Amino acid sequence: MKNIQQFDVAIIGGASAGLAAALILGRSIRKTVVFDTGEPRNRPAAHAHNVFTRDGVSPLEILAIGREQLKAYPSVTIAQERVITAAKEDGAFRLETASGGTFVVRKVIIATGVKDILPEIAGIQALWGNKVIHCPYCHGWEAKNTPIALIGNDDMAYHLIPIVRNLNKDLTVFTNGKSAFSEEQQAKLQQQGIGLIETPVTAVEDAGDGMRLVLADGTVHHKQAAYVRAVRMQFNNELAVQLGCELEEAGSIKVDEFQQTTVPGVFAAGDVAHPMFHQVMAAAAGGLKAGGMCNGQLSMEDFEK
Repeated sequence: MKNIQQFDVAIIGGASAGLAAALILGRSIRKTVVFDTGEPRNRPAAHAHNVFTRDGVSPLEILAIGREQLKAYPSVTIAQERVITAAKEDGAFRLETASGGTFVVRKVIIATGVKDILPEIAGIQALWGNKVIHCPYCHGWEAKNTPIALIGNDDMAYHLIPIVRNLNKDLTVFTNGKSAFSEEQQAKLQQQGIGLIETPVTAVEDAGDGMRLVLADGTVHHKQAAYVRAVRMQFNNELAVQLGCELEEAGSIKVDEFQQTTVPGVFAAGDVAHPMFHQVMAAAAGGLKAGGMCNGQLSMEDFEK
């Protein structure tokens, strides 16, 4: 007979949101399993910022500290496994892993994050999280007051421009093809002294203390770093879909103010549960709420038996 493991809560995802949820559940003596594939979105970055008491610490070190602190709570298990299927079953949830494991749990927290789909520019993946950056709140201080590039060509890119310009007056926008900005937007860029280049970017290269952007016409631009708008974010929502959770238009999992999805007993936290605001502290706060609400529901269910 196949071995079926039973837990109060399964947390799918072992980064900031998942570990924060596990912490509050461990302190509530809830039998909890955290499924962690070791692939956090921010792993290419050397440092995490805007993290209270941990500003500038490596994202992987922050997660290592989180896992180490969970050792004080024996009801929490971390499983280095990938959950591939999830289904509602007899008032509980049945999870199957890639290694063939079966888990039956009373509550589920989905904290599976997102994947950035980057423009098809040679070298961009190798520099991602270092000299190719996406967030001025995460990386802006380190690149402030230097010549900076922004590769983007949509309303979200335009929204980012004033925030970057606050840190870098020497700013050039590369639309990587014909500009989609309105005439009014282009006039504002010109008024603010922001360069606009439509020639496609074919490659980005490390240049020691800076970087190079190589254009299709052979022109080379030297910058300190380049902000890049992802072509899209791929929300890792497959398990939420299997469970019948409603999604937002962007693909994030729809949750209420307590991280509850549209399926009772299923919660979501972190980047996968928010269409835009993706920060370590925000993810951890969402995980904390999800874990607390899980314990609250479980406590009430047990109390009313």
